[in-house]
Amino acid sequence: DRQVVPIGRAIANTQIYILDKYLQPVPVGVPGELHIGGAGIARGYLNRPELTKEKFILNPFSDELDSRLYKTGDLARYLPDGTIEYLGRIDNQVKIRGFRIELGEIEARLSQYEDVQTCCVIAREDTTGDKRLVAYVVPHQHCTPTISELRHFLKAKLPEYMVPNGFVMLESLPLTPSGKVDRRALKAPDLHSSNSDKFVAPRNQLELQLTQIWSKILKVDKVGVQDNFFDLGGHSLLTPYLMAQIKQQFGKDIAIASLYQNPTIEQLATIVQADSDSSIWSSLVAIQPNGSKPPLFCLPGAAGTPFYLYDLARCLGSDQPFYSFQANGLSGGSAAFTQVEDIAAQYIQELEVVQPQGPYFLAGHSFGGKLAFEMAQQLLRKGHKVALVAILDNTAPFYQEKPEGFDWDNVKWLAQLVGAIEIIYAKKLDISDDILKCLVWENQLKYVLERLKNADILPPDDEITQLNNMVQLLKANSLVNYVPQQVYPIRITLLRASETSAVKESNSEVISEILQDSTWGWSKFSTEPVDIHFVPGNHVTMMTQPHVQALAERLKVCIEQAQANI
Repeated sequence: DRQVVPIGRAIANTQIYILDKYLQPVPVGVPGELHIGGAGIARGYLNRPELTKEKFILNPFSDELDSRLYKTGDLARYLPDGTIEYLGRIDNQVKIRGFRIELGEIEARLSQYEDVQTCCVIAREDTTGDKRLVAYVVPHQHCTPTISELRHFLKAKLPEYMVPNGFVMLESLPLTPSGKVDRRALKAPDLHSSNSDKFVAPRNQLELQLTQIWSKILKVDKVGVQDNFFDLGGHSLLTPYLMAQIKQQFGKDIAIASLYQNPTIEQLATIVQADSDSSIWSSLVAIQPNGSKPPLFCLPGAAGTPFYLYDLARCLGSDQPFYSFQANGLSGGSAAFTQVEDIAAQYIQELEVVQPQGPYFLAGHSFGGKLAFEMAQQLLRKGHKVALVAILDNTAPFYQEKPEGFDWDNVKWLAQLVGAIEIIYAKKLDISDDILKCLVWENQLKYVLERLKNADILPPDDEITQLNNMVQLLKANSLVNYVPQQVYPIRITLLRASETSAVKESNSEVISEILQDSTWGWSKFSTEPVDIHFVPGNHVTMMTQPHVQALAERLKVCIEQAQANI
């Protein structure tokens, strides 16, 4: 039960009124300003007529002409038993976007939530011109509420503009020597990050572009596709700007009312996607287009989708431009290329649009390592400089008569894809092998797709065509035979996972021999010694939290060293 400390009732010869701003009595439980009347109040402040006039007002509840009420400036409310609860100072008032807001009223409402022990709400302006409400909450022990629960609770009791943008959970509120809340000691929240309980990264090109628009408008670096525009600090003054940006980037007029009905990127993407021109296709994906450093072009693994690289891009920092590529044939493009040389040539055409001249910084994870190496070779033959080729956990290419997996059917490749996805997203999809065996291929795809959507790994409007394309690309790229025609004249950087992974386990004698070599065979393809680095995790988990942070730190050093050697 809440430990409320009431201040009691009116004493003899004193009247107590709790009034709203129109000097009307408020109902039981509703906050208002505490006014005191009766024989015990003073006549005013000594030698301060203006303050006296402001604080000692005519008593609207008395017929006596000289009867006065004293405006205490305290926020209070009546409890059901008739006692009065003190809620704080009512003059702790702020103005945000034209609205005058009583912080004490928000605190009073928030205190009513059963899992909140105490709280404090302040207006912060950590970014000039961007004033936001932030709630600091001390929960009851073992009963920490979620941010979404607190937002939902407050939205039912307060206008939208009074619901805090940020919530910070504390063990206790900082106090001054006199025992009052030390508001200046309250730490700034991470308003540059999603303030929701569950973060879902962008899963396709459209969601990625929308997150970048939101990030720019809301000044929030990390935006999840299920975050609410208004919870992140969006408001009515920003909605026309958002719609103008969507119009500029996608050529679509979206009604402002649609944003209120579809306030998440996931929902808005469905509206933007409707009737859009699917013929506009680019393999290049600008995961992080901004920054002063030379861009890094990072190639994804065999399934051809680059969006699992989002964490790596973020960990490299907002000043490091980060581009990737999605394979032709993944969705919206033409038929997929089947030779590494052809894929590399196509990616170079799109790379040169962003960066026409070298030096180029390339990286590639898994199958993407082969692509990065081939792109480097082709760029050198075109007369460009290549500063860095970073291979992320992949062996050097070699010819195989029958590559491992040559005899696998589609279902086994689907299982391979699902296994990697489960590790990357740290989610168990509970896919039943027995059910899969009873289904034809199309229904197998539907069965897996539904579970990927339910786990927020794929967008709700994805179709089985996309999943089928991922399986076919994984199969084709895993079985491709690629042997470079030339030795690379520059140093190769190899970042190896510290843990052995199932992806690297093989019965092939050739692979086993390569794995015995610390350079994994790359020394045969470079005139310089291979620069080897070990990073935590295995072939898949090295790309996910928490290991991806260590990978990013190591990659930063490699980029800086390559820059210094230009």
